[in-house]
Amino acid sequence: MQFYSASFLGDMYEVVAHVSNRYPAANLYAIGWSLGANILVRYLGQESHSCLLSGAVSLCNPFNLVIADEDFHKGFNNVYDKALANSLRKIFKKHALLFEDMEGEFNISLAANAKTVREFDDGLTRVSFGFKSVDDYYSNSSSSDSITNVCTPLLCIQAANDPIAPARGIPRKDIEENSNCMLIVTPKGGHLGWVAGPEAPRGCPWTDPHVMDFLEYIEHDKSASAACASNKETVNNGVTERFQHLEV
Repeated sequence: MQFYSASFLGDMYEVVAHVSNRYPAANLYAIGWSLGANILVRYLGQESHSCLLSGAVSLCNPFNLVIADEDFHKGFNNVYDKALANSLRKIFKKHALLFEDMEGEFNISLAANAKTVREFDDGLTRVSFGFKSVDDYYSNSSSSDSITNVCTPLLCIQAANDPIAPARGIPRKDIEENSNCMLIVTPKGGHLGWVAGPEAPRGCPWTDPHVMDFLEYIEHDKSASAACASNKETVNNGVTERFQHLEV
C-alpha cells in the first residue's frame, strides 16, 4: 500500500508513455509545480538522452529535500508545515481502513496524528517506498542530483522568498554548467504566488507568458523533436539565447 511520494516515478512513466503512444507525431512537454517539479526533474535526469519529452518547466521545485525539511521548521515556516501536515492527515484518515493491520515498520499512529510533514513521512511515506529512514527518503528523493543528467530543454523558475522551496537548495552551479537548463529566480513570489499585470490577482500569474514563450519557441523549431544529440544541442543553444535576458 502506498501514499504520496517525492521519489516515485512510476506514474510519470505511465503518463508519458501513454500520451506518446496515442500521439506519436506530437512533441510532448511537461510542467511540474512544487513536489511535482521535483518528480519531473528526477524523471528528466533518469531518462537523460532517452527522454520522450521535447521540453519541460519546473516551478518552485524544492530540489534539495534535506534543506527543504531543515528550513520548514524555522520561524513562520512552521505555519506552512503544520498546514500541510493537517492536509495529509485528512487525506490519510479518509483511507485509514486500507492501512489497518499493515505489517513492517509502518507507524500508523504517528502518521494519523502527525503535526509536521516530517512526522507523517517518517510514519508512512518512507516505509511505503522502502527507505531506511525519513532522512534517507529525503536525501535519495531530491532532484538536485538529477540536473547534471538532464538532456531536455528545461526552464526552472524559483522565488527567492519561497518558504517551501528555499533558495539555498537550488543547484545553481549544476544548472549553470548544463546548457540544457535555464534558471530564473524572482526576488518575490513565495510558493507559486507570482502575480503581475493589470489582470492580477485574478488573471494569469507572471510565470504563464514566460512559460508559454519558452515552450512555443521549442515547438516552433523544427529540430526540437530530432533524436540526434547534435540537433538537440542546436535547439538548446537557441533557447538559451532567446531567453537569456530573463536568467538570474
